[in-house]
Amino acid sequence: MSDQLIGGGWLQAASSSDAIFTVEQFEPDHEAMFDTARRFCDEQVWPLQAEIEAKKEGVMAGLMDQASELGLTMLDIPEAYDGLELPMPVSMRVLENTAREQSMMLSLMVQNGIGSLPVVLFGNEEQKQAWLPAFASGDKRGCYCLTEPGSGSDALAAASTAVLSDDGKQWILNGTKQFITNAGFADVGFVFAKVVGDVEGATGFSCFIVPLDTAGVTLGAEEDKLGIKGSSTRQVIMDKAQIPRANVLGQIGRGHVIAFNILNNGRYKLGGTALGSAKFAFDAALEYAQQRKQFGKQIADFGMIKRKTGQMVADIFAVESGIYRAVGDMDADSQSRGNDAAAKLASMQNYAMECSILKIAGSELLAGVADESLQMFGGYGFLEEYPAAKYVRDARIARIYEGTNEINRIVMPRTLLKKISSGEIELTVVEGDESITQMKNSFAVCFNAARSHYGDSKGFDRNQEVMANLADMMTAIYLAESATLRVAQMNNTKQVHADSVALVTLQSVAKVNQLAGELADHLQVEVPP
Repeated sequence: MSDQLIGGGWLQAASSSDAIFTVEQFEPDHEAMFDTARRFCDEQVWPLQAEIEAKKEGVMAGLMDQASELGLTMLDIPEAYDGLELPMPVSMRVLENTAREQSMMLSLMVQNGIGSLPVVLFGNEEQKQAWLPAFASGDKRGCYCLTEPGSGSDALAAASTAVLSDDGKQWILNGTKQFITNAGFADVGFVFAKVVGDVEGATGFSCFIVPLDTAGVTLGAEEDKLGIKGSSTRQVIMDKAQIPRANVLGQIGRGHVIAFNILNNGRYKLGGTALGSAKFAFDAALEYAQQRKQFGKQIADFGMIKRKTGQMVADIFAVESGIYRAVGDMDADSQSRGNDAAAKLASMQNYAMECSILKIAGSELLAGVADESLQMFGGYGFLEEYPAAKYVRDARIARIYEGTNEINRIVMPRTLLKKISSGEIELTVVEGDESITQMKNSFAVCFNAARSHYGDSKGFDRNQEVMANLADMMTAIYLAESATLRVAQMNNTKQVHADSVALVTLQSVAKVNQLAGELADHLQVEVPP
């Protein structure tokens, strides 16, 4: 397998990256799909934002029905079950184009991801036949029930239980699930609970298909949230809820495999949709700056505003480059394995580290762009009648759900350690004066020093500050290299592209040097200049 199809292989300083996937490679028929998604959101969704935020009865459900009619709820479902089964970059770009109104975007992202893919990736044939055609058509909607009031990031500490009935025909579920997106209009939940007792030689954390009209299943009130107010977020409460024994998804005691792999899907999709929202926030601010006049000229012409717009353009370009590079690699990896459910699962496992990078990079890009967008609007940005306030409110959740950015920063070095231990990746220092090579060399020294200091066992990640520095170095390197490789492939490079790469690389080098310096002091190693 080439470096390109090994998740994290790009960290090897001696690796030679082949051509990467970029958005310039989409075909005209793909562009037509993106335009359909964007026009739907511009023409049908955005004008209803007040009704969406007020949770007016039937509005979101009606928009979801319209989205289904346009094929926007069948993006990743296999063709054998009436879905489109789009290539991963195409599916991602469709969702990106729905991101102007983030409550609607989130509802669609869940339907195309964590609210249906558990069956795609882990369901048996009977379960796939029962649910996937209905998910594709929009006749049925799913939700993902993992978080609980007492277990968020520590998902395996869930208190919900599942007990087999005395006659062995039913599962009896008890427990409460918290912050469940789409619960208000979902038909089924993928519920994680601990099997009590030994069933067929297995026990423990497992996943169940739970129709939400099951006796004993109730919903809490809609949460009053800071942002994404129009998305349904409710508790799912189970009190002696009985479901058929056949409703186990995957294997008893293997629920963690489903939970964490489905989260990988949610992470990269969150990164891509956050990118889309950042673009919409930027466009709104730029349009305002070109119309607003102070001191006799457009504020877009003032130096500080130019600096803001230039930084946002460069950041958006880099994150977009990284997102579609990773999604393109995942798709190529899946295709090379046969592109069935097992292949797609293996690909997401292979690129788990990149999924975390995309989640962090996309959500933090959106936070920065939304904030600067509001600043460019000035006092008007603080008013709800202008779009900037909504973008800021809606952006805040992106750094929390699908695994907090802090958790993802711990996941990344830990995942890399596993790949190194298995022999997939080797981090060494090589000769070279290019900026990307120098950053990779610095990372290799710091990571290997962390291994020497903390060992290769479970205690490797006990110093979270060290993990955060390593993760941030990885993200900076990945985005800078992705932007560089993208420009190298462009047929019609514009000055803005070259300038974006130059700025991103310069800032990435400075960031990596700072992080490496902090680690060098702590780990008592010398980092190459």
